[in-house]
Amino acid sequence: MKISSAAQMRQIDSDAINVYGIPEIVLMENAGRETAAEAVKLCGGSAGKTFCIITGCGNNGGDGFAAARHLLNGHAKVKIFIIGNTEHFTPSAKINYDILMNMQAEIYQITTERDWNRLQISLTFSDCVIDALLGTGIHGELRENIVKCISILNSCNRPILSVDMPSGVNTDTGAVNPVAVKADITLTLGLPKIGLIMYPGCNYTGKIVVNSIGLPYSLLSQDTIKQEAVDCDFVENHLNKRPRDAYKGSCGKVLTVAGSLGLTGAAALSSSAVLRIGAGISTLASAESLYDIFAGKLTEVMTQPLPEIKPGILGDSALSVLQKMADSYDTVLIGPGLGRNEATCKLVRDFAVSVDKPLVIDADGIFAFSQAPDELKNIKQTPILTPHFGEMATLLHISIDDLKQNLWEIARKAAEYFSAVFVLKSEKTLIAYPDGNIFVTTTGNAGMATAGSGDVLAGTIAGLVAEKLAGNVAAPIGVYLHGLAGDLAAQNGQAGLIAGDILAALPQARRQIDKC
Repeated sequence: MKISSAAQMRQIDSDAINVYGIPEIVLMENAGRETAAEAVKLCGGSAGKTFCIITGCGNNGGDGFAAARHLLNGHAKVKIFIIGNTEHFTPSAKINYDILMNMQAEIYQITTERDWNRLQISLTFSDCVIDALLGTGIHGELRENIVKCISILNSCNRPILSVDMPSGVNTDTGAVNPVAVKADITLTLGLPKIGLIMYPGCNYTGKIVVNSIGLPYSLLSQDTIKQEAVDCDFVENHLNKRPRDAYKGSCGKVLTVAGSLGLTGAAALSSSAVLRIGAGISTLASAESLYDIFAGKLTEVMTQPLPEIKPGILGDSALSVLQKMADSYDTVLIGPGLGRNEATCKLVRDFAVSVDKPLVIDADGIFAFSQAPDELKNIKQTPILTPHFGEMATLLHISIDDLKQNLWEIARKAAEYFSAVFVLKSEKTLIAYPDGNIFVTTTGNAGMATAGSGDVLAGTIAGLVAEKLAGNVAAPIGVYLHGLAGDLAAQNGQAGLIAGDILAALPQARRQIDKC
């Protein structure tokens, strides 16, 4: 599902009006009708129910005015409260406001303390609240009267429907400054917005309902919108179905180069995830002195001892062995728990640029390139890197704060500059492609913030790369299935969830896709 920025949505609206000839008032009418319908669902009817609608003076407020008319026609009692200067209505909002005035609707402009008291009393006796205050029209810190209004709404203990965006949530980042409406339902118009997907904004949305309000599909699906939310339908459309005549060699073969003294768990988790997600063969290549450890940890994963420069540490002596091994595999995963010895880092870089195989580079493999990041551009096939914020900041030689401040743009530029796919792990993992496209996952939970979770993700993605999915979508599908496995594991509680729980749930997560 495409997701839009505020500017992209404004352009879509403009094109619908100026290119396709759909009058703005028609779009507002559609939005108002759909808002009223969702509010009626939320309240279990309209007749005899009381709705309190909070509006601004822009088009979001106009959507609220149109909704008020439909609710009044449904024999509901409606009270409308306006925050702002009524001399500054947008033209379409003014039309709907005037209609309500002609209908003798109860409309109050909040200007005095008595008006605030009336709002609080009305909320107390309402069955449902409609937030049509700001929508996508938030810029910077909220004004004092807006903050006061949102605080009152959040304390009213009534179901809230937000129109387009919960007021106070930044459309493009999900930031909240300093408060936002805590909605039970957000009816978002045209396309979902970035701020509805990202934290902390997604904590305020409640259930998200998307309605096109009659906007042409060609506008909502255009290639210039380079953000997409990965949902079950996306995964179902791109994930391979296993044929009845499959055998282990046809299901993908992955070579994992991982592990060092004290970090054997990362290697075991990542190489096991390769099999749990569906690959047929997984081989773990690691320092020879670690062989006995892996023989005890792993049963289904094959192990390959590598020559080491000191116990548990790989160096240039392993390069030729790995280069020869890689010829027999569909995909190579390198980095989980590999260590940061200088000789190991050089091995990672020399190996990565010498092989002509799909590469997934994780953890210490990414750190190896932070010492010479431009060497990433010398990798023969487009690599997939799976950094968390700290690893990404180290690779780019910027601070984590700077990264977070401009996350989407930095991810896009890095993917283009290095000709790499970046899986930027966070509360809402982003997958950035060199062509500017960004995918964001819709699965996962806080319980997955646990040691080893990223290792399972790296193996999941590597296993899917080995399946040779059409469209180069192994990374977003891997992130989605990994998150879904985490959600399934969290049914027993988020606190105490471990990476092994995610690993064990991967087959069930993949099976769930058949139920889409």
